[in-house]
Amino acid sequence: MLTRLINMLFVLFAVLMVLLSTSLLASELTKLIIKEPDKRPPLTNDNANSLPSQYATDHQGNVIIIPTEHRSALEYRADDIYLKPSHKKPTKQNNTRSSISKHSTITNTAIASKTIANDPSCRWLNNRIKHLQKKQRQTQNSQFSHYQDEIDIRESEWTCLKCATSGPNNVDRGECQHKR
Repeated sequence: MLTRLINMLFVLFAVLMVLLSTSLLASELTKLIIKEPDKRPPLTNDNANSLPSQYATDHQGNVIIIPTEHRSALEYRADDIYLKPSHKKPTKQNNTRSSISKHSTITNTAIASKTIANDPSCRWLNNRIKHLQKKQRQTQNSQFSHYQDEIDIRESEWTCLKCATSGPNNVDRGECQHKR
């Protein structure tokens, strides 16, 4: 009997709490509904001078001061550096170049004579051939024979495009391109 009485008191307490909480929630809701929104005057040209000045607020409603003068957000100045002038040392060329063909020596003299047609393809070919020859000199190894293969291909393109003389025309570009 005592447990039944405790259960009934607990149920009555729970019902009372539910009723009180709903009434509190309802009163809060009515306060929100009844609360009038901030009445600001409508924006028109007539009352533009009487409106308060514009300002920005943060998440707590505090006024954020907007600077009047313009300045950068990040002021950084790098230290001045001194670059040493580069002096190119003369390189010694080995006379033992048995792996380079006669064709490449003819083209090398044309490339070395600096007579390159004013064409982007010719300039690229010139730089590519120089790069490949440099790589080939650095790796005198039969494992890297692909350098010589590509040099031969690029030199044939060089002669076909007439890069040492007048330069390519539109027909030469399509015919001289290496097919893979």
